[in-house]
Amino acid sequence: MKKRHIGKVTAVLGVSAMLLSGCGLFGPEKETISIDAPPQSEVVVGIDNGTPTTGTATGGTEGTGPAVQATSEQTLYLLDANGYVVPVSLVLPKVEGPAKQVLSYMVKGGPVEGMLQGGFSAVLPQGTEVKGLLIKNGVATVDFSKEFKTYDAKDEKRILDAVTRAMTEFSTVKTVQIWVNGTPLTEMPAANTPITQLDRNHGVNLELADGAIPGNTSSVTVYFQGQLDDARTYYVPVTRLVPETADVAKATVEELIKGPKQGSQLFSSLLRTTRVLDVKQEKEMITVNLSSDILKYDDGKDASPEALQSLVLSLTESTGAKKVQLLVEGKPLASGDYTKPVSRPIQLNSMQF
Repeated sequence: MKKRHIGKVTAVLGVSAMLLSGCGLFGPEKETISIDAPPQSEVVVGIDNGTPTTGTATGGTEGTGPAVQATSEQTLYLLDANGYVVPVSLVLPKVEGPAKQVLSYMVKGGPVEGMLQGGFSAVLPQGTEVKGLLIKNGVATVDFSKEFKTYDAKDEKRILDAVTRAMTEFSTVKTVQIWVNGTPLTEMPAANTPITQLDRNHGVNLELADGAIPGNTSSVTVYFQGQLDDARTYYVPVTRLVPETADVAKATVEELIKGPKQGSQLFSSLLRTTRVLDVKQEKEMITVNLSSDILKYDDGKDASPEALQSLVLSLTESTGAKKVQLLVEGKPLASGDYTKPVSRPIQLNSMQF
């Protein structure tokens, strides 16, 4: 039975940030201006005789029609049923400060809870508030309320992963600093993880590859899949520490083919018999040449779309390349979206529960 991944991967214009009220660094009851790139389209939701309606945002005149609410798609980082930190794209009310909104939707017991199914849940401690958020010179400084400290030690890395990844989804953010009640944190309160500045190099859902020795490793991030229901899957980033290598691109493909560790609830759509014939990186483009085993999908005629998407996500994440050209036995695919170089999608796992 074929499976399909959640929703449709959507490319949108990059967003920059932000905003917010707070104290100390953020100023008393002040709000900085948000500068967002205009979306390609807006969806508006209204009520017509008790029935939700959708349409395109217009100027409108008071009293001439149902009230409408513009929305935008934002990427949150949530926990799946297996405890993995997962990017989830949800349609939220459009606001001036999307970065603060994203974090508020990652709080347990918050507005996101009524939107989730399939074992997904929020990651930040219940009652946590974002008192302030300032983005300056590539650094997002987030000031949480005291409730942010009320978590179990086993969840500490997940919380750090989720906050860091969610903020660095915004093009203006490279690193993250965490404050609580106006005071910078140098380490997390439960397991004492150092947190001076957090970035995507810290990885997500970290694990040690077989044969790797701590302190003598390179990191690659590969995108495996999780199962939402009988028909739908979603992508899960896993940062794997592998034996130190100068060829990160090749190591990324090899780890993706090896698949998840034994006992994991995740899986890979790439057959383990697939061989890596060549991987080359020239400036911002990676060309990966694989054996014909990758075509053993749909009666042996095509490559799995999920496998190809996993390759693009994994290679662009691990190497920073902008585009990926996929070859099979030295030739481009004959049809479909991957006949030419493809870019990494902006939105991933667009959820429609």
